[in-house]
Order: sequence, then C-alpha cells, then structure tokens
Amino acid sequence: MKNNLSFQKQIASRFYSALILLLISVFFLTGNKARSQDKETNASKMSASMSVSCKTSDGVKHVKVTVTRKENKKRIPVDNLKSPIALYLNEVKSKDPSNGTGLITNLFLNDEGEVVFDLPADFNSITSGMHECKFIARMESDPLYEDAEEEITIADAKISIEYSGKDSIKTAAATLTEWKDSAYVPAAGVEMKLSIKRAFSLFPFGEEGLTTDEDGKVSGDLPLDLPGEAGGKITIVASVVDNETYGSVESTKQVDWSVLPKVNEEMGRTLWSSGRNAPIPLVVASCLIIAVILGTLIYLVFQLFKIKKIGKEHAS
Repeated sequence: MKNNLSFQKQIASRFYSALILLLISVFFLTGNKARSQDKETNASKMSASMSVSCKTSDGVKHVKVTVTRKENKKRIPVDNLKSPIALYLNEVKSKDPSNGTGLITNLFLNDEGEVVFDLPADFNSITSGMHECKFIARMESDPLYEDAEEEITIADAKISIEYSGKDSIKTAAATLTEWKDSAYVPAAGVEMKLSIKRAFSLFPFGEEGLTTDEDGKVSGDLPLDLPGEAGGKITIVASVVDNETYGSVESTKQVDWSVLPKVNEEMGRTLWSSGRNAPIPLVVASCLIIAVILGTLIYLVFQLFKIKKIGKEHAS
C-alpha cells in the first residue's frame, strides 16, 4: 500500500513539473511571437523628422511643428499622417491646471505637413511665473509612421517700440529685454529687424544687419515719402527671427502718419479711356454701325434664299 502511494506521489509530482514546464514554454513562445510581430510592425512603418519653432507676436505665442520624411534623397512634407500632433509644456503628462504644464492640445497636420498651435489667451496668465518654456511635440501610435518627438526651449523676451515724429526726421527705436535674475534687463548683441507693415509684406527700413547695443536698442529713420494707411496711420514692426535663445519675437506699434495713400482719380469719358468710360456718342455710333452691318448681312442671306426659291419655280 505504501509503495502504491509513493508511486502515485511520484507520478503527480512529475505531472505538475511537466505542466509547469509546458506553461513556461507557452508564455515564452507567445512573448517571442508578440515581440517579433512588434518588430515587423515597426519595420514596416516609415520614419519621419520633426522640427519645432516658436514665435511670440505682441505677447502671444505660436508654436509651429513641421513633419517631413525622406523620399528619393529629398525631404518632403508628410501629408498623410493619421494621428494628431500632441503639444506639451515642459513635460509629457496630463495637463496641470495650476501651472499649465503638461498637455496643451492635439492638432492634425495640414496638407503641407505643418501645424500651428495658437496658444490661448489665458496661457500667459497661467504661466506668468514661468520665464523659460520647453515645448515638446510628439506623434505616436500612427499606422504609417514611427513615433517621433522634438522639443524647443525658449527664454522670455520682450520688444518695446518708441517713435519720434515731431521733427522732419522720423525715427523709430526698438528695445529688446530678457528675463534675468528676477527682472527684465537689456539684451545686447542680438540681431533685430525694423520694418513697416504693408498690405502683403513688410517694408524694411534702417541699416541692414542691425544688432542691439548695450542698452538693447536699435533705431532707424523712416522714409518720409512712404504712403500710410487709409486712416492716416502706419504700423511699425520690430522683430527677432529664429534666435537660438528666444525663438522669434515680434512687436508692433501703430503711429500717426501724414502721408496719405494715393487715390486714383476717376477718369472721365474720353477717347483714351477704357471701354467702360468711352464717350456716350461714340458708344451709340458704334452700336448703330454694328446694327447696320448685321442688318445688311441678314438681308443678303434672306435674298439668297429668295433667289433660290424663284429658280426652283422657273425650273418646274
């Protein structure tokens, strides 16, 4: 009896050992298969590159993300991304309402492989105590492209514009300040551009390649013969473009301007005017001539049909 019990225990022990080995093998094979499937999926996806830039315009920040891929040894825009681009502030996490860090929003790319995040009006108030921002752009879980991430860090900077138009020489000066040691201080040695806003572009003025002096200032004389806007104003623009520390910073100021835009006088009805301003007698005479010519042609056609009909009657 004891031998039978001992034999049964040995069989049970061997059975459990075999079962445990079988389960371990199944888990191992399943894990390898899943890993190989993940590798195959990742291998079938295309790689893409991201670039992030930031522009601060009159205190409002705009973050631009561009996604490209390599094709035939050229970089082309990604226009078929299925998943949105996620933008984070300082760290990748859910949004923290107390300080604005974490997820800002998700947006899809346009047909040119770009997306611009216009940060909301309350962004500055929420992040008022933050004088250096790190923006992180991520794309993930897309069926066509591998996951990618890019970031940019910008320091807090401001531009103020002063205008002097009392004398015959009209001058504009711009001052760039950066946050340093708990206060805004002048930023020296930074390239800045001065220009005037036109309908479709910016008209530059001042010396080319202006850089801020030790007081953070640049200045330039405005062209006196430049026509202003319809309301007797012009808009002065001071900008720092693609700086490694501040990104792009832009400030505008609208000032009074004495040179009004040229107004084209309405041209009267003269012989050298366009067709819609031709003299009325000339228009009437032209219409009469055309009517007479058309009438003559119609009469001739009618007579031809009449002659043909008479010819058939005589033949019969």
